[in-house]
Amino acid sequence: MSRVFREWVDEYQDQAWTLARYLLRDPSEAEDACQEAFVKLWHHQDSIDPEKVRPWLMKVTRNGCLDRLRRRHPTQELQEWHEPEAVSGPMQGLHQQELGSRLKATINGLREPYRSLVVLRDVHQHSYEEVATVLELTLSQVKTYLHRARKQLREQLAEVRP
Repeated sequence: MSRVFREWVDEYQDQAWTLARYLLRDPSEAEDACQEAFVKLWHHQDSIDPEKVRPWLMKVTRNGCLDRLRRRHPTQELQEWHEPEAVSGPMQGLHQQELGSRLKATINGLREPYRSLVVLRDVHQHSYEEVATVLELTLSQVKTYLHRARKQLREQLAEVRP
């Protein structure tokens, strides 16, 4: 395995897996989608501009996940992603865990491309340009859709406040 490819895997595997988890809501399927994306990266590593590996990989990961979602049986139940949060104190930890669970559930409830936009831009801190490249949108579409996605998140989270 080439040193450069190993560096890319080390640097981007968590981001690709998180994106796949949000989209597929199934950890084992997310692992499979990521593995397929990295296999494609391995095969195309010589033809990809090293400066554009991250957006290329996120695009391939997302497209693989969307293909998997299209192949799912329409009545198949989707699993929600619930990952335990790190806690520092009993009440603070409980509050943070509840907030994190609500936020993840709300993000999971967003339709595409809003969910991908939020994950790529707000969770992984990709630049607007990278998000536009990954989702094949214009920069103005990214900003508009991201505004709408954030608005939906705010509205839905405001509804569940105690």
